[in-house]
Amino acid sequence: SIDPIMSQSATKPSVASPSSSDLGQLFEAFLAPDQAQGGGATPADYLENLASVAGAPITSAAFAAAVDTADPLASFRQRFHIPLHTDGTETVYMCGNSLGLAPKSTAGVVNGELEKWGRVGVKGHFEGDIPWATCEELLPDLAKDIIGADDAKLEIAFTNSLTTNLHLLMTAFYRPHDKRNKIMIEAAAFPSDRYAASSHILSRGLNPVDCLIEATPSDDVQPSTENYAVLPTERIIELIDRNADTLALVMLSGIQYITGQFFDIKRVTAHVQKLNEGKADGDKIMIGWDLAHAVGNVPLKMHDWGADFAAFCTYKYLNSGAGCLAGLFVHSKHAHRGMAEMPRLAGWWGVPISDRFKMAQEFKCAPGAASFVCSNCPPMLVACVKPSLEVFRDAGGVARLRRKSLLLTAYLEALLHTLRLTVPSAFDDSNRGIEIVTPTDPLARGCQLSLRVVSPDGAAPMTMHQLNEALDAAGVIADEREPDVIRIAPTPLYNSFTDVFRFAHILAGCLRLESK
Repeated sequence: SIDPIMSQSATKPSVASPSSSDLGQLFEAFLAPDQAQGGGATPADYLENLASVAGAPITSAAFAAAVDTADPLASFRQRFHIPLHTDGTETVYMCGNSLGLAPKSTAGVVNGELEKWGRVGVKGHFEGDIPWATCEELLPDLAKDIIGADDAKLEIAFTNSLTTNLHLLMTAFYRPHDKRNKIMIEAAAFPSDRYAASSHILSRGLNPVDCLIEATPSDDVQPSTENYAVLPTERIIELIDRNADTLALVMLSGIQYITGQFFDIKRVTAHVQKLNEGKADGDKIMIGWDLAHAVGNVPLKMHDWGADFAAFCTYKYLNSGAGCLAGLFVHSKHAHRGMAEMPRLAGWWGVPISDRFKMAQEFKCAPGAASFVCSNCPPMLVACVKPSLEVFRDAGGVARLRRKSLLLTAYLEALLHTLRLTVPSAFDDSNRGIEIVTPTDPLARGCQLSLRVVSPDGAAPMTMHQLNEALDAAGVIADEREPDVIRIAPTPLYNSFTDVFRFAHILAGCLRLESK
């Protein structure tokens, strides 16, 4: 076996018990909410401190076991189903960036709604813990701190899927006129965002070739699937300034899906707001964010940062299930703009609940984000989202989870380097290696590290598909993205330090075995 834990006896590595209390206190101190945005010791510093107290080097299985024992959040792993490998052991699941694991509580909630349907039929719209007629109203308060809303019921709505919500939002917030008709996205944006932005440009009788600005790291880099390098904040601001007279909308990712870069939402949004000062509403640049890879991953303060809108899914870090219900955020400054001032696509669920069943012929906007909802919400999907958000609440919120995430990802990065898996060190050992595409600054990334496999001169190339197949055969569930990236996301709610240790050693075995 190339899994160092599974190849050992069933007994866990011994941990010196006298240090357990001190280790737990040190871990708890790092999780303090006031540490959530950095400051003080770096995650790498804390890892060294934890290793010193544990009396074990970070490269050892004993260190991983000791930190897992001390981790105040470790018990939340027990609230999720961990997929099993073909040999019956738990897999190393590093794919929360693509699909989060299933909370054990979800099935009971969903089955309860199915049972209610069978028992009372249409009366289920007004009975039980999830009354179907108003079921979506149960979610905004649970998501308030995750999104960083002020008035959750005014600024957050759950409806549809992510791209559909982007379409609904762009219908209202992309209002091209005269020369102010351009949309800016990052050049390596998720394809669905690109398709959505281009289709809105086309639907207004314009040409994406002229009106879609694709932000690249420099003018010398042309947009393509291969050019997914880190996009500096200064470069984004430079491009906004260069196109300030023609931009109608800036729409970027909160976290870039392929590199894992955490864009500086606060700074970029503030810069757009500064440019808008003194301008009439129709001449302002709108700014929105696709938070698919950011929500539940990093702390967000969308209200305080002043973003006009945002859209997010719930099946990645929010663990609601594949293709589940998505959400949208609309800043309260737009809450009372009606159809005349801000035309949008309308449906009967966008009418205030007090008027919805009056069946009036004239559409009346509900205040805030709710006015963007067109149809009634599927209660079975609410039954998937609600228990997942409750897990976040019980864990103390994203700010606390983010602190553990910083440690987990720093630990992964440290092991990749100390095990000499990164280039050029791996080449010195005549092995294939990996290149880390994700920013090295812990505060400029989420939990994900994006890896490229690189072969030394003279060695047969190893594709991402081959590496992912080798990882899968060894019990790792990871994620690959064209053209050549493996994404690894240690997720703080259910991943352990032992998971990270196992992954790093399994990766070493895959690279070593495939290179001989």
